[in-house]
Amino acid sequence: MVKNTYKNFLISFFFSATVLSAQAKLDGQFYEYATYYMSNIDVQTGESNVPFFRFRIYSNSYPIYAKAWFRASVLSPSLGINSWSTLVAIETNAFQMKADVVLDNRNFTSNTTSLIDEGNPPNMVPVYIQVIESINLSEFESMISAVLTTGQLADGEYKFELNIYSGATQSDLSLSDSRSKTIFVESSSGINLESPGGELADTSFNMVYTTYPIFNWNKGYCRNCETYIRVAEFKVGYHSSTEEAMRDERMLPFNQSESWVKLDDVSTYQYPISDARPLSYGKIYLWQIKTSVPTTNGLEDQVSPIYAFKISNPSLASNSSSNNMMDEKLRQAMGDDQFNALFGPDSPLDGFSPTGKILLNNKTIDEATILGIFNQMAQNKVSINSVEIEK
Repeated sequence: MVKNTYKNFLISFFFSATVLSAQAKLDGQFYEYATYYMSNIDVQTGESNVPFFRFRIYSNSYPIYAKAWFRASVLSPSLGINSWSTLVAIETNAFQMKADVVLDNRNFTSNTTSLIDEGNPPNMVPVYIQVIESINLSEFESMISAVLTTGQLADGEYKFELNIYSGATQSDLSLSDSRSKTIFVESSSGINLESPGGELADTSFNMVYTTYPIFNWNKGYCRNCETYIRVAEFKVGYHSSTEEAMRDERMLPFNQSESWVKLDDVSTYQYPISDARPLSYGKIYLWQIKTSVPTTNGLEDQVSPIYAFKISNPSLASNSSSNNMMDEKLRQAMGDDQFNALFGPDSPLDGFSPTGKILLNNKTIDEATILGIFNQMAQNKVSINSVEIEK
């Protein structure tokens, strides 16, 4: 009983995922997805309403005999399969064709006993499929466990190979065409925004000095996905949350009937000079990225967190206000206790006033660089080991 279930799963899944039946020559394609949900496949019969492949089998002359050999292999460290292992290898009988035949996984399963060609009138083509090799039981059970737990294929590489043998008679078949395809399956790691910005409460650390900022993000593994961006202004005292601001009025896209701007397959984007509302100095803005990932359930949206940043115009700031801003950023980076111990009343640096000249490893750096260091301190990415006071 267990043995039959084992064979049924192997036959049905791999026909549904990539089986390419063959004759003299093949013309068609595999449909690749980022996520393969097993709920889209009847593991007992292989039937599915999701397109996984579609190929036309054709020949320059008919009738012709053909036979197809197909193998599916897996390399998946997450399943403990660290070298290529055969999942299933199957072979059809030699069958005669009198016209082209289209193979589509949605009408080609382990229960298939015949195909219909494109002759006029159409002809019925009897076909028989048998398993000639399959994965060992322990690896199979690991794979089944992963499928039942996650509902989808485990991370790894899945390789599909198809050989087509054809000839004038059943007894003189030889290799006439072959195809192979490797599909990488990897769980999405989500979208990580990088710059500019951060939490809304930290906009003093997330200043930009241009009204055409460059946005950077990492969308992880996102094969064949669609990428979108949107930007909105956050109005202090008016918006109660970043989500409300995003729904209220957007700077990008310009057309308020649209929620997102579709981008190319990129991970960086500069705010455009056209088809967007201009950004202004002194205001707080929000940005967000969305990806639409192709799965066997259709496109699934993944949305990033919302980052906030403020646009500052350094040319309008006086030395005094710049120094005050520097002091405040240093206080936030160090924390009140450590800052007061160094700069408070009767402290070693009581009355300290920045000169505007900042050195790092005996080299002059600009304000943007030191603010970046303060930002790293606030995020606990760097810390102060010691302080030396020069008089």
